[in-house]
Amino acid sequence: MPLNLDSVEGYIDDARTLLLDRIPPYRYSDTSLIVALNLSLLEGRRMRADLFLTRRGIHVPSYAAISSDEVPIEPQFRLAFVYGLCGHALLRDQDDVQDQRANLFKSTMEAILTGVKSPPMAGATPGPGSPTK
Repeated sequence: MPLNLDSVEGYIDDARTLLLDRIPPYRYSDTSLIVALNLSLLEGRRMRADLFLTRRGIHVPSYAAISSDEVPIEPQFRLAFVYGLCGHALLRDQDDVQDQRANLFKSTMEAILTGVKSPPMAGATPGPGSPTK
């Protein structure tokens, strides 16, 4: 089955893969991931209100359960919301070691939505091909 990220279920499934949470019992509950999806949509609305324009104005969808309900985001921006979902889930985690991963996911979401690459985090080493200063 191809992953199109067009439904709530698709977003949650892909997030579970990125969160390394594919085997039950899950570390992240369905409810916590739905909340994280809803929060990432609100964060996306803050950064890119134009993605949520409809005939009735600006509408940010909200979901209560994992379902086949459509998430009306343009395909080229869907991955950003998966990263935002993962970032929110990791920030709620009790493990302090997750903060760096959470920040990476959140900054990647912002970079995809705005087209502006975030500066490297303090203490991070530059990747291959990155300027050293």
